[in-house]
Amino acid sequence: MMSEAGTTIAAEVATDRVRVMLIEDSEVIREALIDALAGIEYIVFAATAATAEEAVAQLQGQHFDLVVVDLELRVGTGFEVLRYLAQTGADPCVPVRVVLTNHAFPIYEQRARALGVDHFFDKSLHFEEAIQTIENEAARLRPHAHY
Repeated sequence: MMSEAGTTIAAEVATDRVRVMLIEDSEVIREALIDALAGIEYIVFAATAATAEEAVAQLQGQHFDLVVVDLELRVGTGFEVLRYLAQTGADPCVPVRVVLTNHAFPIYEQRARALGVDHFFDKSLHFEEAIQTIENEAARLRPHAHY
C-alpha cells in the first residue's frame, strides 16, 4: 500500500498528470515498470498493490486513469480486481486496464477481455510493447485526467 506521505504527494500533483495504479506482487517488475516510465513527466504512479484486496481498497478510495494488473498476485488474483472494475463499468471515469502477466494463456486473455481489459501482454515476451502501450494510453488520457 502507499504510505500516507506517498498518497499526499500523489494528491498534490498537477492536474495534467495521468494517475497510474500498479497491481503487481513482484518488486522487481514494479521497479522495472516504474523505471521504464520514469522519464514521462505526466505519468505518476499514484498507488501500488501486491494483493487483490489491497488493489480493490485503493480503487474504492481514489481515481486512477490507468491500471496495470498482474493476474497472479501475492493473495488473490488480478481477475478479482478486473471483476471489481467491470462492476463499476457505468462510471464514466473507469480506468484504462492493461494486463501484464507471465500467464498469458488464450483462455486468460479471453476472460480478461470479457471483464473489459483494454490491453493484454505477456511480461516475458512483450514487456517493451506493454511499456509503449502504457505511454501511448497516458498521452491519449492526459488531457482528460480527472482531479
